[in-house]
Amino acid sequence: MKFKFIGNAGGIFLGSNGSKILCDPWIVDGVFEDSWYHYPPLKTKLKDIQDVDGIYVSHIHPDHFDDRYFNFSKDMPLIILNEGPNFLKKNLIKKGYNNFIEIKDNQTVQFKEFKFTIYKPFTKHIFEESLIGNLIDSALVIENNGVTAINFNDNRPDKNACLFLKKKFKNIDLAMLNYNAAGPYPSCYDNLSIEKKKSESKRILKRNFEHLCNIIPVLQPKSVLPFAGSYVIGGKNSYKNEYLGTTTWDQCADYLRKNLKFNSKVFCLRENQTYDIKNQKQLDKYEKLDVKEMKNYIHSLKDKKYAYEYDDMPEISELKNELKLASVKFIERIKRFNIELKSNVYLKINNENIKVIDGKEENRHLYCDLDLRLLKRILHKKAHWNNAEIGTHINFNRIPNKMDVDIETCMSFFHL
Repeated sequence: MKFKFIGNAGGIFLGSNGSKILCDPWIVDGVFEDSWYHYPPLKTKLKDIQDVDGIYVSHIHPDHFDDRYFNFSKDMPLIILNEGPNFLKKNLIKKGYNNFIEIKDNQTVQFKEFKFTIYKPFTKHIFEESLIGNLIDSALVIENNGVTAINFNDNRPDKNACLFLKKKFKNIDLAMLNYNAAGPYPSCYDNLSIEKKKSESKRILKRNFEHLCNIIPVLQPKSVLPFAGSYVIGGKNSYKNEYLGTTTWDQCADYLRKNLKFNSKVFCLRENQTYDIKNQKQLDKYEKLDVKEMKNYIHSLKDKKYAYEYDDMPEISELKNELKLASVKFIERIKRFNIELKSNVYLKINNENIKVIDGKEENRHLYCDLDLRLLKRILHKKAHWNNAEIGTHINFNRIPNKMDVDIETCMSFFHL
C-alpha cells in the first residue's frame, strides 16, 4: 500500500491490487468563504482525481468536503462515518450521491483489497473543556495486506485513544497526524495586542507539537506524516497569516525529529509525491518549503476579493429585526444539547453592540464584528458562521480571554 499526497488533507491510497481511495479532496482555492488558499499552489486539477475507486470524506468542513467542486460520478462509492447528526450525508444526498459505504464507530468493512475502520471524534475537545464537543470529525484506519495506516485528519486522538488503537491494530505502519490549530484564535481576537497574538500563536503550536510527542510513543507508528490544516489566508484578511495558529509541516517535522522520544520515521511530502508505506520509503526527493517564497505568495493574495464584498449593504433596521428572529430560533435549536451557555454574545451593527445570546455567567462576554454583508448571508444560510470564523472573517473581543468551546459550536446554529 502506498499514499500519494495532494495537499492539506487530500491524497490517494494506492492498494496492492491497484485500487485507489481518494481522501478529502479540496483542490480549488477559496474555501471558508473565499479566504483559504493552498500553499504551495496546487498543480492538480479536478479532472486529475476522477479515476478512483472510492472517496473517503472525513467531515463536512470545506477543506475536506468542498461542496463547490465535489463533482464525481453520482454512483461513486463514498466512505463516510455513520453517526448522527450526519450533516455530511445530508449534503451529499442533496448533490445527488447515492452509493454510501456507511461505517459505524469502530466498525470494520471490506472494500476491494482494503479493510476500513472508522472512528467518531475521540474526544469532545483535545485541549479545552466542552460539554457538547466535536460533532463532525472522523478518522480512518485503512488496512491492506498486513499494512496499516491511520488517517486522523482533524480527529485528534488523546493517549487513551492511542492505547486503544495500538491494542487493536498492533503494528501501525503510518500515522497521519494533524499538527495545526486552524481557526480564528489568536489572529481574530482584538482583545489581544499584535505581540500577544504572535506569542499565543507560538504557544499554541508548541502545545500541539508537544501533544504529538506525547501520543506518538503510545501509538508507536513506524512512520509519521504531519498532515492536514495546511493553508494560507488570502484577501483583505491576509495580514492575519502572521499570527494564525498554523505553520508549515516542515516546522512540525523538525520539532518531532528533535524532541520525539520514539523512533518513528518523520517525513513530509510535496504535491504528487508518494510514500511506500510497507517499505517505509519515500519514492520522490523532498525539498523543504521556501518560507520567503511563501510570504511573497501571501502578499500576492492580499487584493483577492471575497464573494460577499460584491453584495449590496443590507438595510440596518431589517438586519436588526432578523437578528431578533435568529436569536429566538437559536434558543429552540440548541435545546437538543440540554446545556446552559456560559457567554453573553453580541453582534456589532455599525457602532452598536446588539446582544443576541444570554449567557449564564454575568461577566463573560463575546463581542463579534463582521462585514454586514457576510452577516446577511449567514442569517439566510448562504454562508455559514463556522466557515466564516475559520476563514478569519469574524473579529472577536472576549472578556475574559478564555475559550468557550460550546458557544463556538452553537453559533453554527445562529441563522433564520
